[in-house]
Amino acid sequence: MENIVNSSTTQLVTSPERFIWDVTYACPLRCIHCYSESGRRPARMLERKDMLRVVEAIIRAKPKRISFAGGEPLLAPWWDEAAALFSTAGIPVTMFLSGWVMNDDVAARLATTVAGVTVSVDGPNSQVHDRIRGRAGSFDRAMATLDRLNRLKQKRASQGQSCYRLGIEYTVMRSGKSNLGTFVEKASARFSALDDIRFGAVIPGGLAQEVEFVESELLADDELEALVESETTLIAHAKNGVQASVTDVRSFLPSSPLSAEGATIAQVEPDGSLRAFPLYEAKVGNLLEEPIEVLWKRALAWRNDPFVLEQLSSIQTLTDWARVTRILDRRFGSEADKARIARRSTVGTARLGV
Repeated sequence: MENIVNSSTTQLVTSPERFIWDVTYACPLRCIHCYSESGRRPARMLERKDMLRVVEAIIRAKPKRISFAGGEPLLAPWWDEAAALFSTAGIPVTMFLSGWVMNDDVAARLATTVAGVTVSVDGPNSQVHDRIRGRAGSFDRAMATLDRLNRLKQKRASQGQSCYRLGIEYTVMRSGKSNLGTFVEKASARFSALDDIRFGAVIPGGLAQEVEFVESELLADDELEALVESETTLIAHAKNGVQASVTDVRSFLPSSPLSAEGATIAQVEPDGSLRAFPLYEAKVGNLLEEPIEVLWKRALAWRNDPFVLEQLSSIQTLTDWARVTRILDRRFGSEADKARIARRSTVGTARLGV
C-alpha cells in the first residue's frame, strides 16, 4: 500500500483506509476473551442524531470499507440506517454478529443493506462454544442464525437477487482448538450458501491480555504453528465450495513486515471516540468534537511516541504482545478505562461457568 511504513516504526498514512466501528458495547454474551469487554460495561450507544454525525464524518474520510462490531451491533436501533448510508456512499459494510439476535426481518434488512455478514463461532460444539461465550444455548443460537441467513441467501440467489457474503469467524484458543476439521465439514455441508470459514488465534487484547487467560487459553508458539499448518487439512474438509482459511496472527505482530496494514485501520468506539490504534485503549479524541484529519494525525503521533515504540519493538510472541497490551492500556487508557481494568475479575477457565 502507498505511504505506509511498518507499524512498529514511523507511519505515514494520509487517512484511514478502513474503519472498525464498535457501534455498541451492549451484548447478550459474556465471552471470556472479549476484546472490548462488552456486556460488562455501559453500552455508550449514540442517539440517532449523533450517529448521523459520526456516519457523515466517516464518509468524508472516504474509506474503502467499514465493519460494524461491538458488542452486538444489531442491538443498535439504527444499525440498518447507518449501514444504508455507508452503502449509498459506496462504502461496503460488513457486520460481525454474535448469532444470538436474529429473525426473518433482521435477515431481510441485512440482505439489502450490507455487503457481508460474519457470525462468530469459537468452539466446534455447544459444550466448548457456550463455555467460551459465557451463555448456555449460544452455539445453537449461532447455528440457527446461520441457518436463517443461509436460507435467505439461497432464496435470493434463486430469484436473481444479490445478497451478503456469508462467513464464519472462528477465534481459536486452547479450549477450542480441537476438531476443527470436523467443524468445517459439518458447517460447510449444513450451510451450502456459506462463502467462507476463517480461523485465527485469539489476539491478546481486552480480557484476553490478562495473565490468567494468557496462561490458560492463549496459544503457545507450537500451537500457533500447528494451527497455521492445518490450513491445507481444513480446506480438504470443506464442502459445497466453501473456502476455509487460517489467518496467521503473527503477521499482526509489530515485527512482521505485514503488520503495516494495521496502520491504515481506524477503530471507533460506540460514542464516537477514536482509538489511537486498534486493540489498545488509548483514545485521541471524538469524531463528534473534532475533524477526522485532526484525530488521525494525533493517532499517528501516538503510534510514534517513544515509549509506545519501545514497547512495541519488544514484541516477538503472543505472550509478549499480551504483556505490552497490559502496559499500554494501563498507561494510556482513560480514567474510566483504568477503573474498569482494575475491576476485572479473573477470567481463567477454572472460574468460568455457563
